[in-house]
Amino acid sequence: MSRIRSRDTGIEKKMCVILRENKIRYRRYPKMYGSPDFLVGSGTFVFCDGDFWHGYRYGAKKKPPKKFWRDKLEGNMKRDRVVTKKLRADGWHVVRLWEHDINGKPEKCVRKIRRTMVTNTNRL
Repeated sequence: MSRIRSRDTGIEKKMCVILRENKIRYRRYPKMYGSPDFLVGSGTFVFCDGDFWHGYRYGAKKKPPKKFWRDKLEGNMKRDRVVTKKLRADGWHVVRLWEHDINGKPEKCVRKIRRTMVTNTNRL
């Protein structure tokens, strides 16, 4: 567990490249509740969630046999929901991107971010 990184992960580095290539300005690791990975535009936080650690299709998969890991993954998923809900309640926009989308469908991620940024600017 001590070698699992919370910053500068492979998917975050790839997301930096994707944002740069698409000329989307961003700031990494803004000091904010929930520790978002990126702040894009003037009010959109982007989280890059690993498929395993954040429970992609957790309900459809076979659960880990050890209680520690089940509790860990379920706790991560609950924390993600709480953080997203609080940030949205405070008026921020939140985009959560899955690891497999960042790796396999970067254009989908860019569309999702741009759509949220456009929605955000329309509300100002």
